[in-house]
Amino acid sequence: MPRFIETIKLADGNYKLLGYHYKRMNTTVAHFFNMDCGKSLADFLPDAKKYPQGIYKCRVVYSNNVEDVEITPYFKRKIKRLKIVNLDTYPFLPGGKLFDYSFKYEDRSFINSLLGGLGDASDILIVKHGLITDTSFSNVILFDGKKWITPDAFLLNGVKRRYLLDSGIITEERVSANDLKYFQKISLINAMLEPGDIEIDIKDIIY
Repeated sequence: MPRFIETIKLADGNYKLLGYHYKRMNTTVAHFFNMDCGKSLADFLPDAKKYPQGIYKCRVVYSNNVEDVEITPYFKRKIKRLKIVNLDTYPFLPGGKLFDYSFKYEDRSFINSLLGGLGDASDILIVKHGLITDTSFSNVILFDGKKWITPDAFLLNGVKRRYLLDSGIITEERVSANDLKYFQKISLINAMLEPGDIEIDIKDIIY
């Protein structure tokens, strides 16, 4: 039975984007188990007021029900360079299956296998069918000097990405690997990372 995760930001006594997390969780459970989550996601989580200060990562593991909830202090990763990894040269999983991460699976073994040989880079930027998608743990937004855009060829439609699009803070466009030269910088976003938390100059994306 597949298992999935939701990583929820708990900041100064408040869970962030719970509605977006619950929607994704309900969509996942409906797709794989043909059922509804039932209770609100908040009903599964520890009282946020027990964490009145600081930023914490709440990790929820679930299948057809919630199996584990863990809250740990959050420490932002230091990412200074990204290495392009072309997913088209790694097209198959064991058994001849194509790689798909449209759901937030707990099993990240294939993504982790792409991290080998990073060298001086801190993380990877994944290209699929010639298009920019995500890093190993985040969606991305790119700044062209006027506006922030997010690639439309994402691997996982993350909750922060959806929120920023819904809020009109970013726009969505097709971005090929060859288009990177038209941007000034890239920022990593996920449930824990706000725009600007991790910014990398385009010249620090290496091949």
